[in-house]
Amino acid sequence: MSDFNLLWSTPLLRTTTESIDLARQLRDVILDCETEKFRKKSSPQRSHNNVFESEFDFLSWQREPIPKFRELLIGYLGNFLKLVNEINDDNLKNLSFDNHCWFHIYRNGGYFQPHNHPNASWSVIYCVDPGDDIPENDSMAGHVMFTDPRQTNAYLDPGNNDMRRDMSFNAIRLRLKPAELMIFPSYLYHAVEPYVGNRPRITIAANFWFGYNQ
Repeated sequence: MSDFNLLWSTPLLRTTTESIDLARQLRDVILDCETEKFRKKSSPQRSHNNVFESEFDFLSWQREPIPKFRELLIGYLGNFLKLVNEINDDNLKNLSFDNHCWFHIYRNGGYFQPHNHPNASWSVIYCVDPGDDIPENDSMAGHVMFTDPRQTNAYLDPGNNDMRRDMSFNAIRLRLKPAELMIFPSYLYHAVEPYVGNRPRITIAANFWFGYNQ
């Protein structure tokens, strides 16, 4: 059908970064920093008691391997911006990158309720450790869930209830793998389903907003 178009798309990158060794090193650092010194004192959204949330300056830490992680993250985000905005390297160099970045440690029963990030343009999730390799219960495995951002999607019937994934109204659930990275619009509502397991589930999150270099 030559006149068929897709409009108002939601760009979402999910990729494996091939940085397993880096993820292991980050895991050691993050667990070592699971102390009151590094806990976020006044979170914008109250987290579950079994979720540790760090301060929002993680990318500025100089402790290894965080500078290497920052380089990896900025590299993927830069390539993503070039793709979605159809810009080149020179255009990208004119942009200033501002961010908040933090880590979450989920233990038995920890979850995060639906939210978005209204003061940023792009958000990132990097999976350090998804937790137990084979969760006992799929509904308690710490899936990340994204919901349809369109506000006029209330009416469903047999004519639109089974559309293909890129047009569907249904939420999407994703269980991340070690060293997996996601980039998505900050307006997109997302949540983390409850995690129950022996090994802690660890992720790094970041929000980015941009200006022009002077």
